[in-house]
Amino acid sequence: MEFDKIKVSLFISTLVLLVVTIGMIVFGIKQGEQIRHLKSDLKSVQTELADKQAEQNTNQSESEKIIKEFYKTVYNYEKSQKEISMTTVKELATDNVYQELQNEINVNNSYSPQQNTIQKSSVNENEIKILAYASKDNSQQYLVTAPIHQVFNGTKNDFEINQIIQIKNQQITQRTTIQLGEE
Repeated sequence: MEFDKIKVSLFISTLVLLVVTIGMIVFGIKQGEQIRHLKSDLKSVQTELADKQAEQNTNQSESEKIIKEFYKTVYNYEKSQKEISMTTVKELATDNVYQELQNEINVNNSYSPQQNTIQKSSVNENEIKILAYASKDNSQQYLVTAPIHQVFNGTKNDFEINQIIQIKNQQITQRTTIQLGEE
């Protein structure tokens, strides 16, 4: 039996083309599944990142409210530091920060009337600048610059206080006064 070479080569070419086509279809389906799987993974990661970003923004704005409330409580008084609501300070800060502030007030109030004593102090909430500084161990640090307006023995004195404030679990855990360099 003799086969026509053209028909045989056409038949073999058709089989090869059919196998290649089926292989390409299977490959395309697998690629499509991989792409859908990767898109699904990407979407879940993006959602997770967006949730973390929203949580961080919420935490930061809550921390900023705590910082501003702390500064308003500590630096706004009419006659002396004895007017500071230490109950509010205790709510906003840990015992260590509370005790440090209590010691500062005790030292400032121990001066005799002839020495420099702060008679009045104020800070405007909208003038307080807060910059997220560092984050570690589930706590956030902020660089805080606050213009303080005080009266010493009848003399007005305006200055800026620069502090690193650390917040953990919605409480001020540490405050460190720093000196910033001049520009």
